[in-house]
Amino acid sequence: MTAEPLDEPPEADEFDWEIVELVDEYGTERAALRATYQILKAVLADADRAVSRGFVRGLFSQGARPIRDPG
Repeated sequence: MTAEPLDEPPEADEFDWEIVELVDEYGTERAALRATYQILKAVLADADRAVSRGFVRGLFSQGARPIRDPG
């Protein structure tokens, strides 16, 4: 990390500025991308554990919804 604050790039929106800060924090674009990937992977793993497998597959406990008449 640098000791001096970065000057905002011209015509940069908030997202661009976040990228600049992320690269500054990790040193290189590759390191910033690697860190972002690791964080995203952890968030998706948490989300996967939080979802009911039965809900995802469309299975519910008996009585939770009416049984369709096959006829």
